[in-house]
Amino acid sequence: MSILFFKYSLDEQIAKETKLYTEIYKYNPGILLPPYIKTFDHIPDPKKYEILNIIDGKYMALDIRYKDKKLKEFAFTLLMWEAVLILVLMVLIYFTIIRYIRKEDYIRRYLEILLLTITHKLGNFLSIQRLNIDIIKSKCRLKAVNRLENAYSIIEKDFKFTIKTLKNLGEAEKNITTINIKDVIENVIHNFQENLKDKSVRLDIFDAYVKMDPNDVENIFFAVIENAAKFSENKVFIKMCLKDKNLYVFIKNDVGMVEKGAGIGLEIAEFLISHYGGEIKTHIGRDFLTMIRLPL
Repeated sequence: MSILFFKYSLDEQIAKETKLYTEIYKYNPGILLPPYIKTFDHIPDPKKYEILNIIDGKYMALDIRYKDKKLKEFAFTLLMWEAVLILVLMVLIYFTIIRYIRKEDYIRRYLEILLLTITHKLGNFLSIQRLNIDIIKSKCRLKAVNRLENAYSIIEKDFKFTIKTLKNLGEAEKNITTINIKDVIENVIHNFQENLKDKSVRLDIFDAYVKMDPNDVENIFFAVIENAAKFSENKVFIKMCLKDKNLYVFIKNDVGMVEKGAGIGLEIAEFLISHYGGEIKTHIGRDFLTMIRLPL
């Protein structure tokens, strides 16, 4: 359609130009005509020229190749622009689809890990309660009651964080804000005062700010510090440092009794932190060391 419209416009333009040159040529035969309009003393070859007019015995004719050249140039230009537009459109569609697939995959993996975490925590909680009930039945000591209360307190906090995360999952975009990691660590440690009251806790932390979703940050540090608080025997040490535009947080604890299934919390923490380009690494030696890297 575009080529036909251009051909029609080109015919009109040539007709107007040739009419104008014909009128001028009548009064000024010495005028320099454009290369596609020629004059002949005899009838030109009809395969190459189209007769426009006869003036004083001379034939004024249009070079047919001029039209063909213009049409080919227009068709080539049109083809190139259409190819570029199609390519750009394909790229945009590709990235839109990829983004949608990644988003869907992110939500699916997130839900899988959350369900795994809930199952793990419920299993641990029930195991602890069964053990405590057996102790109460056999000895009926106050210490067992305290353990029950402490276990319940921990699982309650876990569920609050999990529910908050599930609510956030339905939001289109994360709530990215500037967060002081020092405040996050101090708030999370406060949740485990009962577990840490008979242990040595040393902090070497300072004000350091990152841009992340508050719930994600809280869940990351809750999962890591919870492991250190629950499974350490006598000591927990947390240190922060800066290097190459990254914030590093090291959490070290001695290794006490590690229950089956320990480490599931780290899985969700690793998943959350990967969304921001960070990472979590662990090393088990004489002590259990967890390294958290957050881009600044």
